[in-house]
Amino acid sequence: MNALLIAKNWPEPASTAAGRRTLDVLDLCREAGYQVHIASPAEPSPFQQNLSDLGYEPHSIAVNDTGFDSWIASLSPQLVIFDRFVMEEQFGWRVREHCPKAATLLDTSDFHTLREARQQAVRQHDRENTQPPYPPADLFTATAERELAAMVRCDRVLMISQVEIELLQSVFKLPAEHLLYLPFLIPELPDTDAWRPYADRQHLMMIGGFKHAPNKDAALWFKQAVWPLVRRQLPTVECHVYGAYADHAVQQWHAPKQGFFIKGRCDDALETLSHYRLNVAPLRFGAGQKGKILEGWLTGTPTVTTPVGAESMIATDALGYPLSDDPERLATTLVQLYQNPDNWKTVQDCGVEALKTGFLREHHAPGFIGALHTLQDTLTDIRHRNLWGRILWQSQHRATEYMSRWIEAKNQHPGKK
Repeated sequence: MNALLIAKNWPEPASTAAGRRTLDVLDLCREAGYQVHIASPAEPSPFQQNLSDLGYEPHSIAVNDTGFDSWIASLSPQLVIFDRFVMEEQFGWRVREHCPKAATLLDTSDFHTLREARQQAVRQHDRENTQPPYPPADLFTATAERELAAMVRCDRVLMISQVEIELLQSVFKLPAEHLLYLPFLIPELPDTDAWRPYADRQHLMMIGGFKHAPNKDAALWFKQAVWPLVRRQLPTVECHVYGAYADHAVQQWHAPKQGFFIKGRCDDALETLSHYRLNVAPLRFGAGQKGKILEGWLTGTPTVTTPVGAESMIATDALGYPLSDDPERLATTLVQLYQNPDNWKTVQDCGVEALKTGFLREHHAPGFIGALHTLQDTLTDIRHRNLWGRILWQSQHRATEYMSRWIEAKNQHPGKK
């Protein structure tokens, strides 16, 4: 059997948690018995994973191109995965037309509607110059209409957050059977005896790719609102900020005299993290699970985050410190953990427990593989029950298809209006 992942970008597991997540999904598909292919319209990146070395077959594709139709018909996949709802919009109707018996799975990575709504709430807060909590997020947006439509058109939706699964059921009334859960996966627990002790670590670290808006906002907010409070009490301590794709604006935040350093791309996140005393994830908005927090736990680096950061990762009372997005409280927590080895060790132990209970591959892989088999075996019945999906496949609701056809025709005749 062939499985095809249609990806917005080529996976960069060394740059993003989403890239590592993609490889986890592909590995599980192969374990389920599929020959795995991955296709993307993105330009190649010098940092992308060499997929051929892993036994996966990469293919370059283009949007608004009928060449995709004959190619996918020839490939004839039994399973097609879209790694963003925009990929389903671009290619879903072509898959449906030329491979109607292929099961379709939308991997949201994170719930874009929720992330964007929270971002707008934070922007409103900043305009009004108020203190947290932030205004309520408005989920009923144009993005929600598009993302929910893509979810319903697919046979199953893969979610990385239990919180978002509950939200989709309670607010948007998606049936529980339509949603599959798969968190970040680790093959085994780390060797805690190999971790550097408290005394051999120094400074604070942040990590996260700067193409991702929550990471960019977090770094700037931390520099402006939290770091001065920390630096005042720990004048010799530094904060080192790592992340791929640091543009000119981000480089301007580099302030050595303030102990705040923009370090740029990190070749080995786990090795780098293992040298630092604290890992900081001061997210004000976002969704899904956060790879930077998982990496902190994997390296025994106590990780301090906000309510948004902790969401879907760990219970709020299981962190070992009071959870807050108030700058003064966050700074107090950082200073206390930096100076107190006993409290530091408590938070480190909480990270180990979180890994043990939430992320072990052996706890989640069999269920996902079983769900893929069930999807293939009961596809006809699944589609019969998905009434709203069938309605959205009716011609009057297929605006994305006809827009794509119009763009394609326009590109073939550039001189005509």
